[in-house]
Amino acid sequence: MSVPLPSASAPSTTPSGPPQATGPAEPVGDAEVTAADGRLLEAVRRDTAPELRVPGDESLLVIHREPAGDTGELAWMPDDRNYCLAVVRDARASTTCNPLPKSWARIGIRLVTEGAVYPGRTTIYFAVVDGGHAPYAYTGSGPHRTDLSPVREATAAFASGRTLSLLTYERPVPAISPTDREICSADNAVCFPALDVYVPGSP
Repeated sequence: MSVPLPSASAPSTTPSGPPQATGPAEPVGDAEVTAADGRLLEAVRRDTAPELRVPGDESLLVIHREPAGDTGELAWMPDDRNYCLAVVRDARASTTCNPLPKSWARIGIRLVTEGAVYPGRTTIYFAVVDGGHAPYAYTGSGPHRTDLSPVREATAAFASGRTLSLLTYERPVPAISPTDREICSADNAVCFPALDVYVPGSP
């Protein structure tokens, strides 16, 4: 079942109401699983602990996929208060599941965290931001830094009509990246420092 996308609205600054059963998020557009994602899915289902409950393809969101099929990031959200992120590198998956923070880091920003760290190689960042303001990209003065990957994105839609954008980007290690590098939405309604991790106390 497809969930219609609402028109863009002002990004949130506070969490909405008490937790409620919103149901799982559905992927929108390029975030939907395709036949080319077989190796990613195999790695995630094989390497993820059973208690983390990888859902069916209809509830998986593909944030990033490489043509070779052995590298990418997938996510799923059983409701709008919890997330799971699976990072696949060299056909091996590392999966984490956590509640989203109750509070908001700044306008439209719910979470910025290190989704996976591969010592001596790379750090993958993961952000959850308000939907309806895509696409996201680096902004600020100076040339694009080659030590930061492009911003990758997937839209998660809920039956209530609410949407969230899930972003990943990475910084190879060792590398010195500018601390003032920001990521902004296309309409500049949502901006945040790319390398500032924000994970407040869990609900």
